[in-house]
Amino acid sequence: MFAELPFQPNAIWSQWNFQPFQTAPALVALALYGVGLWATGIRAVSRARAACFVAGVFVALGAVVSPLHSAAGAKFSMHMVQHQVLMLVAAPLLIAGRPGLVMALALPIRLRKAGWTIGRTKPMAALLRLLKNPLLILLVYAAVLWIWHLPGPYDAAVQSSAVHAAEHISFFGIALAFWAGVMRTGPRRRMRYVPAMLLVLGTMLLSNWLAAILSFGRVAYPTYVQRAAQLRIDPLMDQQLAGSIMWLPSTIVSFGVLGVLFARWFRELDARHPRRTPVMSEP
Repeated sequence: MFAELPFQPNAIWSQWNFQPFQTAPALVALALYGVGLWATGIRAVSRARAACFVAGVFVALGAVVSPLHSAAGAKFSMHMVQHQVLMLVAAPLLIAGRPGLVMALALPIRLRKAGWTIGRTKPMAALLRLLKNPLLILLVYAAVLWIWHLPGPYDAAVQSSAVHAAEHISFFGIALAFWAGVMRTGPRRRMRYVPAMLLVLGTMLLSNWLAAILSFGRVAYPTYVQRAAQLRIDPLMDQQLAGSIMWLPSTIVSFGVLGVLFARWFRELDARHPRRTPVMSEP
């Protein structure tokens, strides 16, 4: 991908990359979602949720077809922006739209019933419970984050279209699992409050640790050293900027999510155990 579309700073706005394997999934997702809404007369979700899903699709598509994708092949900082857009913006927008419910409504009734039957079998139910486990999500998140930021895999992703696509799919997939758990938190929902808050805290610490290594360590990626020389920029400064881009937005979002979860948790506790007003006895 990067070999076919070299980064040209002077003509960056002409470097769009509409490849079928990138645009086709987005179009299919929008079509299924639209059919699901049409089948229920736009009653499956609110208009705000539907707008979130559509926005999430276009944000995710823009991250991989816009000039940002071309710039990501030359600058580490732009590659980090691309990842942050996918994981912190596109993924929560898509989950907010409740795509599983709406897209299921686009399927024929027989397929829906068959899927419901399969989902209720013991092996599939056990697998679904495992996929909702916050500890498993945290472990997979740690593996995806750290393995892809090792020098070998990261350079391979920059140099190969197929490896780069695998990198994006893994980052985006674990982000969807993370936000699906965190955004559907409650006593009778996908995840309870305390595990969800620990998951948010754990992912924040993992990201911050890696960001600190990138911000204060030596240059880690030989490929970006070569491309920085071509662009006449300092590879260390570019890596430090990338570390800051990983550090600050994820920390701000994490603290915001923690605040929302804390508020919802205490509000629920207060509703479950209302305070008793002391009765004043008459003299």
